[in-house]
Amino acid sequence: AQAFGFSTNDEVNNMTFYKYQIINRSNQSVNNTYFGVWVDPDLGKATDDYVGCDVRLGLGYVYNGDADDDGAGGYGLNPPACGVDFFQGPLADPNDGIDNNKNGVTDEPGEQIIMSKFLYYNNVNGDPAGNPSGAAHFYNYLKGIWGNGQVMTYGGNGRVTTNPPCNYMFPGLTDPDFPTTEWTEVTAGNTPEDRRFLQSAGKFTLQPGAINYITCGVVWSRAASGGPQASIDIMKLADAKAQ
Repeated sequence: AQAFGFSTNDEVNNMTFYKYQIINRSNQSVNNTYFGVWVDPDLGKATDDYVGCDVRLGLGYVYNGDADDDGAGGYGLNPPACGVDFFQGPLADPNDGIDNNKNGVTDEPGEQIIMSKFLYYNNVNGDPAGNPSGAAHFYNYLKGIWGNGQVMTYGGNGRVTTNPPCNYMFPGLTDPDFPTTEWTEVTAGNTPEDRRFLQSAGKFTLQPGAINYITCGVVWSRAASGGPQASIDIMKLADAKAQ
């Protein structure tokens, strides 16, 4: 793993980057593999956060659940937003028929998998939508499903069984499968909590001796006015610059 940053006079100065090299040193193929980036963001006061994602950017992010991030560790009014971008992911299986890098082209040579699942959970124990317990629970989260095996569904808290299945929680209007139905923590009417989220890339076959790279970056922006949404908007602009 390599962590690095840049000293600049613009938004890039508020970013950090992380590159991981992952090698399968065994002589066995690993089927149905997922690589995940796990984030416990704790934005200022940790117990009043919302999260969301931008599918097009491959970005997961945290923002404050109200206009005032109060408390001793809070940012106060107009709190910032912080995002984690999945810049580089593992190599997709050849001819899998999936547009893994969301560029409109399927099965091009050397295609990488960027964020293919985005899921959040709360900092609670003993809940299929809480802290994972046991290997199956961890693996389910990587697959974008709940700890009890329930499929993630679009809308509400992601567990409404009558809603259609989905791959991304709280994408706003960025999920190409649901381009006209906005879904955020705000539209869902959720109570802000201590959120964690997971961005994962998969599934793919991890071949013997394969070398894969994951590169992600943390982007931070704070608007001077306009509340949490204004910070999200400029954070996305900064993320596009990082890309």
